[in-house]
Amino acid sequence: MLPAAASATLQTDPQALTRTMKAAYARGAANGWHFADDVYYFSTVLDAGRAYQLVRRDDPDNATLEGYTLDLAAKLHYNPLTNRDAAEWYVRVAAAANAGDPVRGAAARGLLAKLDADDADPILMARDADEDATLNATGAPTDVEALLDQVDADLRAYLLTKDAHYRSLALLRAAQPAFPIGFVPEDTGKLLWAAAQAARSGESGYSDVDRQAAVAMYSHQRSSRVIPTIGRVLSHNAYLVITAPADEYFGQTKLSPLGVRNELTRIGKYLDAGWGNRMTKDTLWVIDSLEDWQHQYPRDYELPRLLLQTYQTLARMDSPEAQKAEADVRRTLTIDYNATNEARALLSAG
Repeated sequence: MLPAAASATLQTDPQALTRTMKAAYARGAANGWHFADDVYYFSTVLDAGRAYQLVRRDDPDNATLEGYTLDLAAKLHYNPLTNRDAAEWYVRVAAAANAGDPVRGAAARGLLAKLDADDADPILMARDADEDATLNATGAPTDVEALLDQVDADLRAYLLTKDAHYRSLALLRAAQPAFPIGFVPEDTGKLLWAAAQAARSGESGYSDVDRQAAVAMYSHQRSSRVIPTIGRVLSHNAYLVITAPADEYFGQTKLSPLGVRNELTRIGKYLDAGWGNRMTKDTLWVIDSLEDWQHQYPRDYELPRLLLQTYQTLARMDSPEAQKAEADVRRTLTIDYNATNEARALLSAG
């Protein structure tokens, strides 16, 4: 089930998003703060923090939210590969703002160093994603959301690196009797059950251990209705989805959503006519608009498709600027939007 769209005016109203954040805190307190409550609360803090950063940066509440963001990022072992909020830019802002703080400074500097290292090395990012999710699962060993996130992290790490070790970890963890096999969300389930079917069928690249894990998964699935619910499950409906209005304009060239689409079409026609690298600058302006769009409406459904189209457009040029931008767009799509069909298509293509 897709999350329900929210009014676009919420995104530019930090106070409204702060009220949502406070409601999330109250709900978590009433529930006894399961892992899923922390994840949802963190998501609302990020929403409110981004709004303040964009439109009310000098408000004292902005600094407060930056502190909350850093505290929750540390508590939940924040990793951009597994987080669903497309918020790395803001987490970096919050960490940088607290880097000199006498209490939070060490955590802020450590987080920035980790993000920089992971950004430079996808293999390291995959390893850290598994370790971060495992730390959360260790801290909440009977929580549905933590256990699901651990398997999801391994599947994302596998997609990013093509290292079968992570696929095997996902199968092995999903085969455990305590794993909530009946609560696997659709996007995770597509990858998990595809791997399980391939392993059970004896396809090349899967070990005997993988096959045994897959058999156990199918057995547990058949009896999943008798497995008790442990902890809480964070429905994807919990995430606040706000789509960009048609009359809003992004970036230095002030492109609307329709303008971004039209500009990519126009650039493609010039590339068809042989203009090549002469279209680099125009494409970079589109990327500038997409970055602004993502900062304001990070969960807009249209962004992954446009990011993939932009990546494909850049691949038709070979200027140094286009090649660097191509790498940057690829990272945004495959990290911030790793669970989307567009990201998986790109990663599957190599």
